[in-house]
Amino acid sequence: LAHAPVIPSSVQLTVTPVNGDPQAWAVIDDLMAAGPEVPVVDPSLPPGTSTPPDRPTEVFLLDAEAGVATCGDGTHGARPPAGATMYAAYDYSVGAAGNVEVGSIRSGPALPAGVTVTNPVRTWGGADAESVNDGVKQITRYLQHRDRLVTKADFEAITWRTPGVSIGRVDVLPAFDPSLTPNAAGDAPGSVTLMVLPSYDPDNPDAPIPSQSFLKTIAAWLDPRRLVTTELILLGPSYQDVWLSVGITVVPGASLVDVTTAVKAALVQFLSPLPPPGTSPLPDTVSVFDTTAPSMLQVDDGWPLGKSVVALEALAVASRVTGVLLVNSVLVATATGDPVDSIPMSGLQLPRLAGISVVTGDPIPIDSLRGQLVTTGTQPAAVVVPVPVVPEDC
Repeated sequence: LAHAPVIPSSVQLTVTPVNGDPQAWAVIDDLMAAGPEVPVVDPSLPPGTSTPPDRPTEVFLLDAEAGVATCGDGTHGARPPAGATMYAAYDYSVGAAGNVEVGSIRSGPALPAGVTVTNPVRTWGGADAESVNDGVKQITRYLQHRDRLVTKADFEAITWRTPGVSIGRVDVLPAFDPSLTPNAAGDAPGSVTLMVLPSYDPDNPDAPIPSQSFLKTIAAWLDPRRLVTTELILLGPSYQDVWLSVGITVVPGASLVDVTTAVKAALVQFLSPLPPPGTSPLPDTVSVFDTTAPSMLQVDDGWPLGKSVVALEALAVASRVTGVLLVNSVLVATATGDPVDSIPMSGLQLPRLAGISVVTGDPIPIDSLRGQLVTTGTQPAAVVVPVPVVPEDC
């Protein structure tokens, strides 16, 4: 039928015999359940036994992945009449390649002359087929959750398998409702909050924000699998802007540019809401008998919820970078105010690195990093930036 996976619910097969009327054939899961092309009486039945209801014969078996439709052999299912015309109408998917951005669709297969098309919103829902190795890893997880959302591990494992979206992070907060304040996990029985992030956001690559279509796709996947008494809440994070200024001393002989760049990259990843690229979100194996499975969120799975941004931790991260002899000082601050020792995070808050500076020597003041004026006492002093001037006379 096609070179891409076919959507089974959309397939319609019409068979038109020579000098006959069109006949709609239905999809069947197993051709062995179809009746014979020519009805016969079962000689093994005793006399007077009522004839069992006729089984369908005008059916076909669909291999959606390969795009192949198979009709019967006469014994199980009917064969299309000789010379008949077969017409198949179907939808098919090209997987994740079909998820395109706004304005990517500019043509159609049967557009009249002078008519143009476009897509005002991005498309979603396309997913590539799962590999055999990934499918094998899901066996023990399926035996554990049985495709229903009960435990915290169930929510994590099933959410990651949502088709049609690229998920970058999942946090499950049992018995938590962010609309109730003050509120902590465990204070709202019957409510489960999922904080989800896309793996990539072109508008906010360092601090991705889930779109409404992203959240609705996950909600549609989870809703039939939740318990009737469970209130499911899907939200993105609430970002808290963080400004970071670091001053270091480089090992003699090391490249200043390479070391400062490496320190900046290490701090960006340290405060990132997403795990490093290539990190597996779930462990390869899960014990079927482990009813107290810990959270899947580990140290390398992005900044943990509820963890404060501490200046001393940023200092430790910078000091472990190759080529750093000494970290002179680390300044951490929010969008306003002076540097602080730590910035608390609560609820669904995550840090968003609004500005970062790594220099040799003393760190630059936070106000300079923000682009504000540097104040000395009560008198503001402007930041002096030298500008080259070409003299008129040599």
